[in-house]
Amino acid sequence: MRNKSGATLTPAGERFLRYAPTFVQLWQRARHQVALPPGHRAALTVGSEVTLSQPLLLDWVLWMRRSIPDIALRVHVDVPQDLINQVAAGLVDAAIMYAPQHRPGLKVDLLMEEKLVLVTTQPGAALSDDAGYVHVDWGPEFALHHAMNFSEDTPALFIDLGPLALSYILSTGGSGYFRMSAVEPHVRSGRLHFAVGAPQFSYPIYVVYTGNIDDPVLGPALSGLRVIISEKTE
Repeated sequence: MRNKSGATLTPAGERFLRYAPTFVQLWQRARHQVALPPGHRAALTVGSEVTLSQPLLLDWVLWMRRSIPDIALRVHVDVPQDLINQVAAGLVDAAIMYAPQHRPGLKVDLLMEEKLVLVTTQPGAALSDDAGYVHVDWGPEFALHHAMNFSEDTPALFIDLGPLALSYILSTGGSGYFRMSAVEPHVRSGRLHFAVGAPQFSYPIYVVYTGNIDDPVLGPALSGLRVIISEKTE
């Protein structure tokens, strides 16, 4: 609709605008599925939350490129709410997530029981030591358990991305809760230390998908993901 100040959307246009991103994603998905690269028999879209993209999603993509090279891949990283919506809408075939919402039609399989552990750059630091504590957002369940074990003082530094927070304390010193698998190399090297007496919290990781596990494309990909998980937990 045009007026003296320029063009504006009609009420119908405003309503349509809410669905436009989904239409674009559907078009991109359809084009990806139909226009296969030469030498590929099918296409697959996989994804993960940002905090699970490295190394888990990266290892999965590397495995698929080696083991099922005739499958074209589209890799997507997003925030949890948008990612679960995309899986439900069929825009993403399978996604690695922490604490996904259970919805009709979605299949949710437990991959591993990761642990969140408190680490510090100060050797021998105890639970009561502040040591430049960084509060990392690991979701509502972690926030609940954290509040039950620690004071409710507003943190001086709050970071909602685990890898960023880990890089921060490695650069400047401090402490924070991180995934065990992410900090183990730094603990072995002596750059980080487990805080004495600190509680550990569960951080289960799942794969969410809508297709059939017996599907000739999705099935092998999910099997490969479980191989990777078994290697990490041995």
